[in-house]
Amino acid sequence: MKKIVIQTVTVIALSATALSAQSEMDTDGDGLLSYNELLAAYPDMTEENFTAVDTNSDGAVDADELKVATDAGLLPS
Repeated sequence: MKKIVIQTVTVIALSATALSAQSEMDTDGDGLLSYNELLAAYPDMTEENFTAVDTNSDGAVDADELKVATDAGLLPS
């Protein structure tokens, strides 16, 4: 039981960190990250990187896509 609680808290903390990072990058406040917003945070971002992160191809990155991309190491350093 203790392991489950620790794992749950860890997941919540990581999700909160990703959401906090997203809100800081989301300069227009629409809840999504555009290519230009990600480029400001990741100067080495390419359109190819952005396309890989934008898995639903809607032209914007949402919180779920950002978390998956971060976990997979898809964002440039």
